[in-house]
Amino acid sequence: MQPNASRRVRRVLVVDDELEFAILMNDVLATLPEPLNVEIAGNGRDAVEAVRRAAPDLVMLDANMPVMNGLDALRHIRELDPKLPVVLVTATDCHSIAEGLLVGVFGYLPKPIDLRYVAHLVDLALSSRAGDTTAPGGRR
Repeated sequence: MQPNASRRVRRVLVVDDELEFAILMNDVLATLPEPLNVEIAGNGRDAVEAVRRAAPDLVMLDANMPVMNGLDALRHIRELDPKLPVVLVTATDCHSIAEGLLVGVFGYLPKPIDLRYVAHLVDLALSSRAGDTTAPGGRR
């Protein structure tokens, strides 16, 4: 059997109320060497439900959304899976970044996104999930 034959496709949940941005992230993730199954949610409440239902390997979470904002969703996600890597995506809202770090985000991406950093951050986050190591800004 080939070494990767039994390896499952990892799941990434992209959460953003701007559909165009979520589709852009999906397209960027599709260019990465590792195939990923990407699901999109449009608000924090849907994100929490998707984490409960689908157990993703990584969440890319917008900070400012209607219905339930990203930081409130992050708190609920931490209750469901304390070690799930979450990357906070924000329009450089320093308060959201600081609060996200306190709640245990893996890292953050400021909007507008510099696409050069997405692959590196996603790879680090997924590697941390596989090894269950302490993530930058996160907790063990």
